[in-house]
Amino acid sequence: MQRSKKKKNILIIHQGALGDFIAIFPAIYRLCDRFERVDVVCQSQLGKLAQYLGLVTRSYPLEGASFSSLFTDQPVPEIKARFARYDHAILFSSSVELESSVRHIMQHRFNRLESKPPAGQSIHITAYVLQNLIRWGLIRPEVPISDGFRPPSYMQNKSNGRVNRHKILLHPGSGSKRKRWPLPRFKQIESRLSADGLKTEFVLGPAEEDLHRQLQGRNRIIHVLDDLIELVQLYQTASGYIGNDSGASHLAAFLGLPTLAIFGPADPNRWKPNGAHVAVVRPPLTCQPCFETEPSNCPEPKCLQDVPVDSVLKAFYTVYKG
Repeated sequence: MQRSKKKKNILIIHQGALGDFIAIFPAIYRLCDRFERVDVVCQSQLGKLAQYLGLVTRSYPLEGASFSSLFTDQPVPEIKARFARYDHAILFSSSVELESSVRHIMQHRFNRLESKPPAGQSIHITAYVLQNLIRWGLIRPEVPISDGFRPPSYMQNKSNGRVNRHKILLHPGSGSKRKRWPLPRFKQIESRLSADGLKTEFVLGPAEEDLHRQLQGRNRIIHVLDDLIELVQLYQTASGYIGNDSGASHLAAFLGLPTLAIFGPADPNRWKPNGAHVAVVRPPLTCQPCFETEPSNCPEPKCLQDVPVDSVLKAFYTVYKG
């Protein structure tokens, strides 16, 4: 069967943070199969990451002055002219103002999707996006939607021989403190992995100074990074990763690093990281996910304290083969 000719170009506008953005990477890859050019408007760091991974041709910073005009009723002429160059646009947002601006410019060449499925639906974010792209006729329906969402082989970053098969990265942070497994448990993981002959290094973001203070000492290696490209390059040197439900965990998994993600108040059925070698652990079933349903949130969530070290290590060794 002769394949249909690729359409010219498409623009993705995404307002989400790192984890939300990485969750649509498999969808962006599928769009690359249908469009000659895929560009993105998003947070500056996220756009640079997508370009570095070869997913998009060009990125535009959402926080830039000209793009900020999209949130008004008078987008600047420069933005109108730039958007007019695209055959289609997809907006991931719940902003009424932003939708109105993009629709005014793109007319019928435009689709909008909420950045995540409706709360309460047990559907993975990536499946949710792929289903809608199929429904709109933007990607091919013949490729099965599964819960693997494995990235293409060229995205599993080449390490140029720099991988240390004994190095395991530990990331005790998260965008929300409610999703942090207790730091003393990570220290126990550190000790147990060291006893198994593995070398651990910690990874933190620039806003996690409280964790950095508590980790200093004992000759630990602690990487404090605010550049996503540097984070990718660090991942390229490791052979395993253990972290919380966070954007950093989504990135590790997507790059093919054997990843164990620890979930607490969020639902892994909706937010499990995509990757070929990923395992998750979460509290007992008596504790139901509540992170996205504000009225049912625990005032002082204790669910993560119910995740034992033994369960984390056992799950990690199902994906890490040494």
